[in-house]
Amino acid sequence: MDGDDREFLSESERDFFRALNELGVRYLLVGMSAALLQGARGSTEDLDLWFEEIGDPRIAEATRRAGGVFVTRTQPPMLSGPVGDRIDLVLTLSGLPDFAKEFERAARADLGGVEVSVLPLERILHSKRAAGRTKDEPGIHQIELAIAVLRKLAADHESED
Repeated sequence: MDGDDREFLSESERDFFRALNELGVRYLLVGMSAALLQGARGSTEDLDLWFEEIGDPRIAEATRRAGGVFVTRTQPPMLSGPVGDRIDLVLTLSGLPDFAKEFERAARADLGGVEVSVLPLERILHSKRAAGRTKDEPGIHQIELAIAVLRKLAADHESED
């Protein structure tokens, strides 16, 4: 998600994130999409969202405003319609405490012109390691590299001061 990533989100997805923000819904963008926003290299096709309370009626309202439907009779619940093509709902993350503790550490990032709350790189790395899934290994490596580069840049900046 380098440069101008406005085209990364469809208009319905952008409307959904705007509505979540306007309605005050607490959520975190997690997984590789969150890592990409923070400088990791790689690719992903989906957006993983972790909500503080999956039963929050404001999620359904945000989905409706964006032209979709919040389907709660599936496990996990899902978004349908133009909003649901790429957005996956996450109920728990391996190795992480409850949502509230992770939300306190959240970073803010611009995703296609909408400000979103994202799980910090170090926490994404911790969760992916805890999950122990083979499919996460390339992403883990890229997240480790991004963290190393960001730490080096921060150290270089501090030495300039």
